[in-house]
Amino acid sequence: MELGQVLKTFESKKGNTVTFRYPQAGDLDAMLTYANELIREDTYVGISGNEMTREEEEKYLTEVMEKMKKGTMRKIIVEVNGTYAGSGEVEQQTYRKKHVGRVGLSLAKAVRGEGIGKTLIQTLIEEGKDMSLKLLELSCFENNTNACAMYQKVGFQKAGVIPQAIEFKGEQVGEVQFYLPLQ
Repeated sequence: MELGQVLKTFESKKGNTVTFRYPQAGDLDAMLTYANELIREDTYVGISGNEMTREEEEKYLTEVMEKMKKGTMRKIIVEVNGTYAGSGEVEQQTYRKKHVGRVGLSLAKAVRGEGIGKTLIQTLIEEGKDMSLKLLELSCFENNTNACAMYQKVGFQKAGVIPQAIEFKGEQVGEVQFYLPLQ
């Protein structure tokens, strides 16, 4: 695993060229722009409210690269036609849950619905296996029905819903917990 290493390149359902690769220090500006676009969109992601500062994003990227070097995280950058368009990660948990990986992903609004998310989650599953994890877990806004359906389509099982766990656009929505054994 090398920072910046390309994992795969493929064509999306709409004919766009998609590249999955590991992050590198030069991704900072694109990551900051992307994070702030998600915040402004107010979509189905955990970050919300005030936009991220360059210092906050730089600290985050530094932490990600340190975790990747230690082997406790795999983060994948998504580029579509050469432009930063999302990311996904699997992070090894600690102590009694060190056999478990926590998964997260997001894509830019302009490239959703092209099959990129499904390929990304499948790639993250392979990364989890490569990390010798035994179980993956993730959560999803209950009202994000497209994402919930996609996770189940690739094999994740629904463990349950925590009612009213997420503040979203002025109301509280449930948080669906999913898991996938990697045996």
